[in-house]
Amino acid sequence: MTEPIESGHVDGYSRTVPELAAIISPDTSPTPEQSAIIGAGLEPTLIVAGAGSGKTETLSMRMVYLLDHGERLFGRPISPDEILCLTFTRKAAAEIAERAAARITSVFGADPARPPVSVATYNGYAASLVAEHGLRLGTDPDAATLTDAALWQIADAVVSQWSDPVDTAASVSTLTRAVSSFAAQTREHLTTPFEVRDWARGTLDGLAALPGARGGTALVNANGNPTPEANALKQLTTLIDLAPMAHEFLRRKREGSYLDFSDQVAYGVALADLDTVQAIERSRYRVVLLDEFQDTSPAQLRLFARMFGADHPVMAVGDPNQAIYGFRGASASALSAFVEQFGGAEHVSRRSLSVSWRNEAAVLAAANMVASALPEQGAVRVEPLRSTGQYLGRPEPRRAAPGVVAHMAQDLSDEADAVAAFIVARRREIGRSGVQPTAAVLCRRRSQFGSIVEALAKAGLDYEVVGLGGLIDTPEVAELIALLQVAHDPSRGDSLMRLLAGERIALGPRDLMALKDWSDHDADRSPGADRSVPGLREHARTIVDGLDSLPGPAWVSREGRSFTPEGLARLATLREVVRAIRQHTYLSLTETIAFAERAWCLDIEAEVSRPDGRASRNVDAFLDAARTFAAGAERATLGAFLAWLDAARDEERGLTAPVKEPEPGAVQVLTCHSAKGLEWDIVAVPGLTQGASTRGRSQFPSGAVPTVVSEDGRRRIMVKDSGWMSEAGQLPYPLRLDRDDLPPLDLGDVVDRASLKEAIEDFKAEAGAHRVDEERRLFYVALTRARSHVLLSGSWWTAAASRSAPSLFLAELRDAGVVDDTSWAPEPAEDAERPVREPAMALWPGPPSAEQATRRDLAARVREALDAREQPATAWEDLPFGRDIEAMLAERARRGGPAAAVPMPGHLTASHLVAMRRDRDAFARQLRRPVPQEPTLASARGTAMHAWIEAHYGHPTLWEPDAMLADDGDDGDDIAALRATFEASEWAGRQPSDIEVKVEMPLGGVTIRSRIDAVFPPGQGLDKVTVVDWKSGAPPPDADERAAREVQLAIYRLAWSAWKGIPLEEVDAAFYYVGADTTVWPERLLERDEIVALLRGE
Repeated sequence: MTEPIESGHVDGYSRTVPELAAIISPDTSPTPEQSAIIGAGLEPTLIVAGAGSGKTETLSMRMVYLLDHGERLFGRPISPDEILCLTFTRKAAAEIAERAAARITSVFGADPARPPVSVATYNGYAASLVAEHGLRLGTDPDAATLTDAALWQIADAVVSQWSDPVDTAASVSTLTRAVSSFAAQTREHLTTPFEVRDWARGTLDGLAALPGARGGTALVNANGNPTPEANALKQLTTLIDLAPMAHEFLRRKREGSYLDFSDQVAYGVALADLDTVQAIERSRYRVVLLDEFQDTSPAQLRLFARMFGADHPVMAVGDPNQAIYGFRGASASALSAFVEQFGGAEHVSRRSLSVSWRNEAAVLAAANMVASALPEQGAVRVEPLRSTGQYLGRPEPRRAAPGVVAHMAQDLSDEADAVAAFIVARRREIGRSGVQPTAAVLCRRRSQFGSIVEALAKAGLDYEVVGLGGLIDTPEVAELIALLQVAHDPSRGDSLMRLLAGERIALGPRDLMALKDWSDHDADRSPGADRSVPGLREHARTIVDGLDSLPGPAWVSREGRSFTPEGLARLATLREVVRAIRQHTYLSLTETIAFAERAWCLDIEAEVSRPDGRASRNVDAFLDAARTFAAGAERATLGAFLAWLDAARDEERGLTAPVKEPEPGAVQVLTCHSAKGLEWDIVAVPGLTQGASTRGRSQFPSGAVPTVVSEDGRRRIMVKDSGWMSEAGQLPYPLRLDRDDLPPLDLGDVVDRASLKEAIEDFKAEAGAHRVDEERRLFYVALTRARSHVLLSGSWWTAAASRSAPSLFLAELRDAGVVDDTSWAPEPAEDAERPVREPAMALWPGPPSAEQATRRDLAARVREALDAREQPATAWEDLPFGRDIEAMLAERARRGGPAAAVPMPGHLTASHLVAMRRDRDAFARQLRRPVPQEPTLASARGTAMHAWIEAHYGHPTLWEPDAMLADDGDDGDDIAALRATFEASEWAGRQPSDIEVKVEMPLGGVTIRSRIDAVFPPGQGLDKVTVVDWKSGAPPPDADERAAREVQLAIYRLAWSAWKGIPLEEVDAAFYYVGADTTVWPERLLERDEIVALLRGE
């Protein structure tokens, strides 16, 4: 075992940890815990790093130490690229790479020839193994990595085309999710769908032979009906049906040369068993650092254990208290499993980071209390966190208000108001120091978002809902989705009712009842309607069908109801819009959605109802989600996209968009899972409520949670959960690689139905305790996101009829006295009834203000004036496409004239400003009536080149560059030439800190959206942080065109400076024209004021 060097020099060429730290920052020094880790030997090491404990800085210093002591530790100096550091997200990888580069430069000086540290994501490393060594397994090394959306479409196609019977009443979307999840889990746990099917059949066959009561069996009673035990095990039958579908899903991926992350890990494990691959990787990487190890899966642990083994310098860093991704395949026991698989407790060194540089003492007191009830993880000990003040022995910052507040409100509305009031008050307090504090509301479920954002808006707080799951619930996007659902699916009467109740149609009760009567009447008249068959008539025609075939104004129902003239006219308007959308479904998915937006005038409503541009940005973000979905399929259908959105709404923890940097001053609203790795000054965690009875439902921890007080006075809970038996497509625990750490379903002693019932009940009890531990870790993560102030709240009354109670976690903290509960509302009496409030529905657009009404009236007049321009009467006016032809003729008539005044939208892209710089009038005409650009070979070539460059840097991409030009003859050769040029360029050997980054920047009253190709940190021959845009062609010879293009670089440079808080003069920007192998460094780029002037036309 190599001993660490704490002090003194070794042969005059290595420095101590304090000396290295003093070079980097003379005013600060590492803690003893950090110093021990930085200067550790080369034996396998496990670091338990608590929340906010400075692990990124510690890892960066560890890299510096290894480079400085290379000859002593390895017998020769080592290069930075011989250090492999893996983490989970690209953002975290970029932060580590940037920090490491800065520290290395500080100690060893700038050296353009020095390669960077090899920093990547876990999935990126697995992908690189497949790319380099995949042929050893017969796997396509150039296989494309698919997104969740693309995988959904493959699974949706399998399910939709499946002809064999399936013994389940699940919807197509539920089956699609189950097939995709089941297939991925079989890959993650190194088994196959048919192996799972065989296990499920064997288990059911064995149980079916056991005796039951009064002549039945364990699974079928004497009357031939399934027993309750059979129903508990019904997922085994579902798995048998899903197995061939999952097998077909995997086959289609394989034949299409597609991979997902589970495939990459499975192939990586297989490659790690090959001696040749082991030798290459061990010689390539002399040291391995594994960050966020608590989030790794058992297969990933097996990959690293086999690839590097107990005799290689491997350091894993993680926190078992933050292991919250069990639903993604991660194992809460990953850290203890690391000790076991890397040589055991005698061989693996264990160290801790227990000083939190983020959280104040009050927050940590609550967090440590929550974590104290978690079970121990084998040989892994978790030290309670200490604040910086506690470590340094200095007083905590003086606060006028308590740091952690526990609050029970009367009902959900009061609770939401309390959250908003808390943020307002704490912002005011912190803001006195001149700092603008950040704030977030962390919800256990997305269903909580609605009341929270309503309260934030009422309090005058700007807010930002994070993730696709939150985006689809915003009023303007929900309106657009409802319109698409009505156009696509006649059974979506719920979506039609949303449209009818909205301000656009605002149908009154009389007309609503008349529409119901008409739909019933229409169903009776429909061909094949048979009233003698129960349920057939109800499904023959729907209210959406009734809308499509409205009666004349004289119609009266059997009940004597009829439509008002205004109501019938409004319904006819909606009918025409729905029909128009159906007629345009031949367009691409995004074009169909864009058409629906315009047909329903959502673009105008967005500008009128929200002049700040938020509504427009939400719709644009929704279109971006549709583009991402469509990018993964040859023909993305509207039905598949809508089903995917339903899954995004239903799934609390999946299908989310990445969390972006908050807009200045905005309160972020997101789920607790999405908050991992982030931090704010102020955090609110609402929904800490559970049912007062043993059957009551709990929000956080989620599930039915009765509370029991034990003899020692501490709360104990008894929870029952069905674990893997609760959801279709879940892999049974006995077939998982981490089976020893999961609740067992012990069937070994089962001899009859009674003992089977007992075994199932025992399993549910253990699974319940396991679930609460998972929820406790999630609550711990939520708590530790707050630097100084946190509100933990619940309500006595929720949507349920019966009274609620504080959740287990909230009650524990209150009993321990580590929270302030002065705002705790009195508990209602036992016989109290739930307060009744008028239910609120977020309709969009809402009732117009006087200003909004004026704007809408003016917009309508403009539209009427445009429509009133006379065109010659022709016979085709009555045809279905007459409107389209009229619009095109009107457009042609207007083309020749000067550009009309066009209001500036609230959001623009960098490309928009380039177009504005080229020709402002042409840009205005395009903005007034967008015309899709015709695809060109040059644009396809550029897209393929960008995709290849992403793959070159280890960034997964949806595109397969070769396939994109497979039918274009010589263009494949062009791509090969571009590849060769890039590989020989100065940029190929440099490692970017960021690839394909989306950045938004408020500027001149609008929001500018940028998609930056690559950002390189200082070093590697670069003096500054450098933003680079790839171009496939050559620099334009025309000076005006060069100036127009440079606007794009100026915006990227300004956006990156603002986003990262880097002085503008420390950011450089360049074009690299691959076709000409030329890097263009503009002599001067526009400054902020000049770009604003361009926006204003000055």
